[in-house]
Amino acid sequence: MATPSDPDDWELRKGQIVGLGERSFRKSYYPQLRQNLDRLQRFRLLLDRTTDIVVMLSVPEGKVVDGNEAFGVLLGEPIEALIGRDFASLGLGDTERILEILSEDACWAARDRPVDSHSMLTEFSRDGRTVCFDLSLRTTLIDNDCYCVVVARDVTEREQAHALVEGLLAEKEALLENALVGIVHTCERRIVACNRRIEEIFGYPPGGMIGQSTRIFYPTDYDFSSVGEEAYRSLGESGKQFSVTLQMQRVDGTPIWCELSGRALDAENPVSGAIWVISDVTERHLAEERARFLAYHDVLTGLPNPQLFQDRLQQAVAFATRAGTKVALLLIDIDRFKAVNDVLGHEVGDRLLVEVARRIEENTRATDTLCRQGGDEYLLLLTNVAEPDAIATCAAELMANLAEPFSVDRHELTISVSIGVAIYPEDGTDYSTLLKKADMAMYRSKESGRNTYRFFNEEMNDEAVAQVTLFSGLRRALDARQFVLHYQPQLEIGSGRLLGAEALIRWNHPDLGLVYPGRFIPVAEETGLIADIGDWVLREACAEAVEWRRVLGQDMVVAVNLSALQFKRGDVEKTVAEALEATGLDPSMLELELTESILIRDTESILAAVKRLKLMGIRLSIDDFGTGYSSLSYLKRFEVDKLKIDQSFVRDLAHNPEDAAIVRAIIQMAHSLGLKTIAEGVENREVLDLLKIYRCDEAQGYHFARPLPADRFLAFAAERGI
Repeated sequence: MATPSDPDDWELRKGQIVGLGERSFRKSYYPQLRQNLDRLQRFRLLLDRTTDIVVMLSVPEGKVVDGNEAFGVLLGEPIEALIGRDFASLGLGDTERILEILSEDACWAARDRPVDSHSMLTEFSRDGRTVCFDLSLRTTLIDNDCYCVVVARDVTEREQAHALVEGLLAEKEALLENALVGIVHTCERRIVACNRRIEEIFGYPPGGMIGQSTRIFYPTDYDFSSVGEEAYRSLGESGKQFSVTLQMQRVDGTPIWCELSGRALDAENPVSGAIWVISDVTERHLAEERARFLAYHDVLTGLPNPQLFQDRLQQAVAFATRAGTKVALLLIDIDRFKAVNDVLGHEVGDRLLVEVARRIEENTRATDTLCRQGGDEYLLLLTNVAEPDAIATCAAELMANLAEPFSVDRHELTISVSIGVAIYPEDGTDYSTLLKKADMAMYRSKESGRNTYRFFNEEMNDEAVAQVTLFSGLRRALDARQFVLHYQPQLEIGSGRLLGAEALIRWNHPDLGLVYPGRFIPVAEETGLIADIGDWVLREACAEAVEWRRVLGQDMVVAVNLSALQFKRGDVEKTVAEALEATGLDPSMLELELTESILIRDTESILAAVKRLKLMGIRLSIDDFGTGYSSLSYLKRFEVDKLKIDQSFVRDLAHNPEDAAIVRAIIQMAHSLGLKTIAEGVENREVLDLLKIYRCDEAQGYHFARPLPADRFLAFAAERGI
């Protein structure tokens, strides 16, 4: 290409070239510029029309670079007046914290690191009005300068609505948590939500019930299944409400009574969601039960009242009519009860009435009914009686049991009763007739000197018939294994150590329940059955003593009474040897109790038998010492080991000087002969302390324990830690 030689010509050419370039530029780029300017104007118009506040800040200076009209409206100034102002001076929330965040972001942006946007709630106050803003912050670089765009949205109404909802929810939660009833939301029979009251009712910690199956409310799987089936069937019937009162269970297993009511959230699928209200009504239920109980029971003794007794009698009569059996109504009246009230007061009298009721109940069957007629009178209903003699036996046993002293408020009281008996169907078929005739029979008992019983039909009061009937029953009892042994503990007075027990027979009568020996032993002695019964007692007692050794790991002595007939039969040593061999009992652990009457009959043969028993290693003791023919001569000849002081001397030992003198004399005499002594009938600490002073060796009686069945005696021994 040729180079111009004339400078002027070059300038001209340059101008032409530049002019050509400017025209080319305008032609190529102006439309694009115009388009960008229009777009910028539209964007600016958009920012100015939005209700959100938009502000651009320089970072880290914190100066306002630009903003939209909403920003100026908020601060009440034109935007031009705000440009260049410090953002911190505008009062738009915690500006110090905002600028701190932006400065940190500017550092990251300067290093070309990604920068996150930020959101926060802030408040702006002006002219007494507070506005809540949701701020959005984002930092960016423009031509190596750092800026931040702040977008603020007015969320005052939203926050107020949120606060209102929060308040309503808090109020609702407060209502639920402080409700006096338990409220539970369940789904698929699991607890989704519940209030605190339901947790308190069932004993769970806060939140401890959430997610658990509603099975935790019920005592058994059957209750859980049956109540659930009934409840959800009811809830599915057009949204019907279900209500029930039932027994539920606390977390510790304690039963409680609750009212349960519920409604399904969806009647078509009630198991998918239901709301239950549960109230603890245990106290109310117990009060109602108590009211129902008192409507048919005596307030003082808790026994059925005449109204309930009459209903029970009608049922018993109906059953006896079908079964062909008898029903007996016994009217029991305490003799001279007025004297107790007059001397000791009505409070002691009332306590005695309660104790009498308890003792009668202890000696009757579960199918019988005892009622307090009023005052000092009781009615006893004996059901399903096969033979009249069973009624006589029951009356005699009641009298014997009630003759045992009662301890009431530190008073020892001895009573007797008069009993009148009427029998269905012989004496009547309804309550009023039978009661009237039993009352007449009871007054005949009073006229006969009290402390006895009379039937309305005097022919049934014949003792001979009763004796024959008892004999028949005794024979059946031995064959049917109706006898049982109870064991009364015997303890060493000095140490309190359990030494053994006395075996005492009881008759577990099929009609009368537990019959004590005082009623049937005399009949057994007269009929000769006492020998067979005694042999059974001996073998059973030896076997039980072996069981004591096995269970407790220690030997204890078992004491067994021998009758005169067993000695008279002449084979007592053989009987004892067979019992020991059959059971494996160590002979030294068997103590035979002999009455004084045995020792004074046919002395030489008895002496020989006793010596043979001693050679076997068996212990011997004299039972009821002091009540019969007491003589030092036979004590010298018979090698006995122990004297048992009769309870007739022991019971009133603390208050009867004569009894005390007899007891001291027996103990001194026994010790002088090298014999031990045991006192029976020890019923209180006062007597025990005196026996200890008198140096009596051993004791037994109600102060320690009543005669106990075999299993309960073992428990007694284990508890005392022999």
